[in-house]
Amino acid sequence: MNFNAAHKFSSPVSSSPLDVVDECLKQRYSTTVPFDKALAIANDLVFAKRGRYLTEPEITVMKGAWNNRDYEEIAEKSRFSVNYLQRGVATRLFDILTKTIGNGEKVSKKNLRNFLEQLTEEYDAQFTSQTGQSLFSHNLGQVIGGQPPDISNFLGRTNELELLKELITKQRCIALVGVAGIGKTTLAAKLIAELSVEAQPTFDCLVWKSVAHAPSVHDLVTDLLELFNPSEPKSNWPEYTQAMITVLLKQLQSRRYLIVLDEFEALFQTNNLAQRLDYRLFIRRLVEEQHQSCLLLTSRVLLNDLHDLIAAKRPLQFFKIQGLDPDAAMQFLSSKGLTDKENCHSLIETYRGNPSELEALVERINHFFAGSTEKFLENETTLVSSKIETMLTHVFSQILTEIERTILIHIAEEIVSKSQTLNFTTLLNNLKERKKILVSTFDLIKALEKLERQSLIESTKDPVTKEISFTIQPVIKKYILTDPQGLVHVSDTLPTLANAS
Repeated sequence: MNFNAAHKFSSPVSSSPLDVVDECLKQRYSTTVPFDKALAIANDLVFAKRGRYLTEPEITVMKGAWNNRDYEEIAEKSRFSVNYLQRGVATRLFDILTKTIGNGEKVSKKNLRNFLEQLTEEYDAQFTSQTGQSLFSHNLGQVIGGQPPDISNFLGRTNELELLKELITKQRCIALVGVAGIGKTTLAAKLIAELSVEAQPTFDCLVWKSVAHAPSVHDLVTDLLELFNPSEPKSNWPEYTQAMITVLLKQLQSRRYLIVLDEFEALFQTNNLAQRLDYRLFIRRLVEEQHQSCLLLTSRVLLNDLHDLIAAKRPLQFFKIQGLDPDAAMQFLSSKGLTDKENCHSLIETYRGNPSELEALVERINHFFAGSTEKFLENETTLVSSKIETMLTHVFSQILTEIERTILIHIAEEIVSKSQTLNFTTLLNNLKERKKILVSTFDLIKALEKLERQSLIESTKDPVTKEISFTIQPVIKKYILTDPQGLVHVSDTLPTLANAS
């Protein structure tokens, strides 16, 4: 938050008729205070105090207290036990809230809403004095176009958020890239949430659009223009797509928009070649032509068209998202009931801090292993979530070439047999000498670059020799070796030394 005022407010107890009237007016006004705005302010204050945001159980207790529910009701509407929420979570929660928003008074379940409402109204008053608009204004602090996902469980990513906030003021387009479930959409949603309550807004308007259904460029531009000018008759708009993009660009020049296009890779996975070409030109125009807005794309892969624009030094930034840092991942597992630090660190490393994979893993550990990480690890197995399996099934069935598939299989098999990474020279020699496959060095480099952009392989460089080596995440290795859909180990159609002419 960008507010610096001291949070001073009195006890809600009134002592005179005038105070009673004033308190009634305040209570009437406070009914307009949305919980999510109050939570966002409290969350930032808690983070500033203890260095981490509120956890899912803490937010669960706060929401229940806000709605005047007892602990039994709160537990019924959550996946946590009454004892855990009341005796484990609440004590620590109200202690930190007392230190952050109590202003010398004790915050409890009974008076939490009073404190949060008065705090939020104070922020609103300062916000209004600085911007001339209310924090609760219908056109401020709201995201148009679509509903971002819930971020109440958001953890870590402090450095990523700060870097994103810097980049959106400098670039016309940012590609937020990472493997399935890594948290791209959640990070973008957190960014939007924080921007929506800025005292001095970075953007005039925040837009969220999911494009997973792969709309045409014409339909997407039409949707955006309708959002920006809801009273403008469609009859006034040009008929042709490129002319409509010109109108959109003028809009992006007149005001500062941040437009999030979530699951952007879907637009280039269509079999409609004309549509792919349309989007290639659409992105190129929004990146190359002058305006003061920013396009934020979330995608599982860095598309070739975006890579080409980056290589051409256009104002487009590639931002690859990795897993949660160890502390945030440990906090995540702890909030789910896993507290064995040594075993949890092993899980975090195996699943690369991927929050979606860790969540699916926790559910299985709780269901099949009675919540014991030790019992799970004794089985020496790697579990693949349905999200990752779906993604890999699509990749192996529709995206990968034969050489790319061969590279993945070979690296996976080498890791199993030798438990080590595979350097570039060895990989090239193995493919030629052991697999008897005719592959040029250039073709191998292109294939490895594509696999890295798709987060299917990982690379490291020797600090001394600077030689590059490759490995595969355990989850992806498990999918390759088990081949659940029969898509990995297909008949080899690559030219070999044996049948080469």
